[in-house]
Amino acid sequence: MKRLNDRTVVVTGGASGIGAATSRRLASEGAAVIILDHDADRAATVVGELQSGGTTASFLQVDLSNRDAIREVGAQVRSQAPVLHGLVNNAGIIRATPLEQLDDANWDSQIAINLTAPAWIVRELLPSLQAGPGSIVNISSEGAFRPRPLNAAYDASKGGVLGLTGSLAAELAPHGIRVNSIAPGWIASEMHFGTGPDADARKAALLSQEYPLTLMNRLGRPDEIAAVIAFLISDDASYITGSCLHVDGGQGLG
Repeated sequence: MKRLNDRTVVVTGGASGIGAATSRRLASEGAAVIILDHDADRAATVVGELQSGGTTASFLQVDLSNRDAIREVGAQVRSQAPVLHGLVNNAGIIRATPLEQLDDANWDSQIAINLTAPAWIVRELLPSLQAGPGSIVNISSEGAFRPRPLNAAYDASKGGVLGLTGSLAAELAPHGIRVNSIAPGWIASEMHFGTGPDADARKAALLSQEYPLTLMNRLGRPDEIAAVIAFLISDDASYITGSCLHVDGGQGLG
C-alpha cells in the first residue's frame, strides 16, 4: 500500500520546479493533489500528466501576493476538499538586487509570496487541515542560515519561514497537525534555468557541473527535495514537528 493513499494534499507553486516534482512524487505515493499556482499553462501540463497516470489532480489559479485572492482560493479549496491531509507551502520568488536598488515593489513581492502567503494559506485552510489532521511543510532555504549578498529580501523572507514554522508547530500540535520546514541548498530548478533562452541546455549544464561548496560536489535535483517533502507529509514522520531538514548536499561543509 502506498504511503499517501486516500489522502489529499495542496501544493502551492506546484506547476514547476520543486513544486511540480513534489506534485508528481505525492501522486506516485497515492495522494490526490490540488495545485495552487499563477501559471495556468504549466499547471495544466502537470495536472494532465497526473490524471493520465490515474491520479486525482486539479488546479486553482491564484496570485499569492494578493491576500484577497488567497481568501478566495482558500474558500474554493475548503469546498473541494473539506478534509486535507497535507499542505506544501512551496511557492516562492527570488529577485537578487543590491540594497541601494531594492525598492518597495521588489521587497514587498518577495515578502508577500515567500512569507505572508504561507501564513495566510494555513489560516484559510485550517478547518480542512484540522479535519485531516494534516501535515504542513514550508519551504525555507539555506539562505536563511547562510545569507548572501544581493538577497536581503529573499533571505529575510526565508528566515521568517523558520519562525513561522516553529510558531505554527506549537500552536497547531493540540490539533494533531505537524508543521515542519525544509531548507534546500542550490537546486537545478526553473528558478535558476527556466527564464533562459534554452532552458533544457541550461538545466543540463547545471546538473553536469561540479559544485565544490557541497560535500557531494553537485547541485541538487527537484525530485530530491520532493522525496523529503513526501516523507514529512507521511506517517513515517509522525514524531517530527517544528523541525527544519537541510537538504543541501552538505552545503557549507565542503
